[in-house]
Amino acid sequence: MRVPLKGVYQSKKKLADGTRKTYWFLREFGALKPQDGDKAEPFAPGTPAFMRAYHAAIEAPRSARTHGTLQAIIDGFQKSPQYLRLAPRTKLDYDGHLLRISERFGNYPLAVIEDPKIRVRFLQWRDERAKSSPRQADAMAGVLRIILEWGRDRGLLMHNHATRPKKVYKSDRADKLWLPADIAALREVAAPEIRLAFELALGTGQRKGDVLAMPWSAYDGERIRLRQSKRKRLIDMPVTRSLKELLDAQPRTAKTILTRADGQPWGMSNFNTHWRAAVLKAGRDGLHFHDLRGTACTVLAQAGATPSEIAAMLGWTVSTVAGMLDLYQAMTASLSDSAVAKLEASNLNLRNGLRNAPSETLTKGEKGE
Repeated sequence: MRVPLKGVYQSKKKLADGTRKTYWFLREFGALKPQDGDKAEPFAPGTPAFMRAYHAAIEAPRSARTHGTLQAIIDGFQKSPQYLRLAPRTKLDYDGHLLRISERFGNYPLAVIEDPKIRVRFLQWRDERAKSSPRQADAMAGVLRIILEWGRDRGLLMHNHATRPKKVYKSDRADKLWLPADIAALREVAAPEIRLAFELALGTGQRKGDVLAMPWSAYDGERIRLRQSKRKRLIDMPVTRSLKELLDAQPRTAKTILTRADGQPWGMSNFNTHWRAAVLKAGRDGLHFHDLRGTACTVLAQAGATPSEIAAMLGWTVSTVAGMLDLYQAMTASLSDSAVAKLEASNLNLRNGLRNAPSETLTKGEKGE
């Protein structure tokens, strides 16, 4: 059954040639007419051409109100491929930030957004938000920078006055690494379904969302192949022998590798609750699931893998690997031990070389004269 469109009514008129024609109107707007490209199409309620004209008419008052304001850029960004191809979780985060930006600055004319003095207002707004959540304040400021840059790229703005603000939130997790004792403690107390998630994250270095959603089709018995949800990078990596044994022993009762104890896929909130309980039971409060990414990166570096090899295996950029190692490697004594051992070996080789050199090749200073 077709539902009548709200506010639409018809008017029939007799033309000079005696035929009757139906015209369609929208209250508080006027006559509805086919848009460009639709004039040869059937035009009546329910047809595609009519619906396009109807929605354009409904949107017209709002477009008139937002024309020439920051809201127009926000609306355009939310219709752009850049926004539409965001991962669902990222898009949800953006929507929350865009709503707050719209509430505060949406009605600002673009001339005001172009004024260099607007940067002070942007930073004051960010700092006020930071009183309750510094991390969220930085995230909102980041989204504001992105939409202004989107508008600048399209000639809607000449300048972006939200670029490169110093962050108010600083997270130092250099001491948050899953060391061997931490790994052993969680393995000992975790339920099988949590242990499997732990091992899969530690063995692949992938984000929690990608680990929880990883399908069995991504594992062929030797390698894991998947496309990351956030960066869209293709992962193609061999699995370690220990991870292979663990995966091969799992029943394939669901589409995803990881499931709850009842065989159903994990929801993010449910998994977080069970994960938190396992971490507390292991006595490792303060360590996060996300820290397994840095741990995986560091373990590979300790094994002698180069940044390029690590990036290829984990699906990261080389710069991301370098950043991870810069953050986490300070906590691993084995790498500093290895560095000192190499220095000692170099010094020993130098001393032995000097001791065994022919006497006529030594200078007076080297002979001790």
